[in-house]
Amino acid sequence: MKRRLTLLSLVLLTLMLAVRVIAHDYWLEADSFFLPEGKSETFVRLHLGEALKSEEERPLQKDRTAHLKLLSSAGTKDLLSPAPDNQMPIARLTFEKSGNYLLAMERKASTIKLDSVKFEEYLAEEGLDAIILERKRLGEAEREGRERYTRYLKTLLQVGTTTDETFKEITGHTLEITPVSNPYQLKVGDKFSVRVSFANRPLSGAQVFAHNRHQGSVRTQATTTSRDGVATFTLERSGVWLVRLVHMRRCAGANCDGNDWESFWAALTFGSR
Repeated sequence: MKRRLTLLSLVLLTLMLAVRVIAHDYWLEADSFFLPEGKSETFVRLHLGEALKSEEERPLQKDRTAHLKLLSSAGTKDLLSPAPDNQMPIARLTFEKSGNYLLAMERKASTIKLDSVKFEEYLAEEGLDAIILERKRLGEAEREGRERYTRYLKTLLQVGTTTDETFKEITGHTLEITPVSNPYQLKVGDKFSVRVSFANRPLSGAQVFAHNRHQGSVRTQATTTSRDGVATFTLERSGVWLVRLVHMRRCAGANCDGNDWESFWAALTFGSR
């Protein structure tokens, strides 16, 4: 009986881990998004979780990171090369000048295989209905999902009271979320828009989510990008904001290595008060 329970526990754990693999996001989050003018510092952490509910903090994996850079009015600084591998938090940022600072990270492509049921659940959860329909059209609805995916992460910070144009800097991410206006010039109750681009072109018809964590409570808004790739939300509350989406297409080319689909994940975080 004891052995049977042990085997059952292992099966349940395996199933739970499989679900966690497809359900979770990565995002960057600073210990403080608002820092005083003058010499100040904060840590930026890489989180794994869902809808701003972190389940695990991850270290900097240099072999799986394409770039980690800090953009500001002073220019762009490479943070990946001098960083020790596996450091956690992934970055310690020190500021002396007032303004906005944008930390951008690209993780190298990884692959995953999911059975047909889990893959379709994941597609539905992310608003990827077009992929569900395409799988049916191709006669692949009962086939496992074989996917190559890449993540693009950004976080925007405010130092002092001065704001600048750093918020709209283009980092070169294949899938990129860029604020239309500076979120640090907005107040609670204002509308907030982002422009989503894929391969430097506006991405229309994509489902975008905005999660807000305020005093431990998380609320979510969802909308679809316009013809110009714009998604608009309401800054309902203060706290931490995460704007995110997944874009998927049929995988083609030498890099596919047997994967049928290629997905791109983008996330942008900032603070509001």
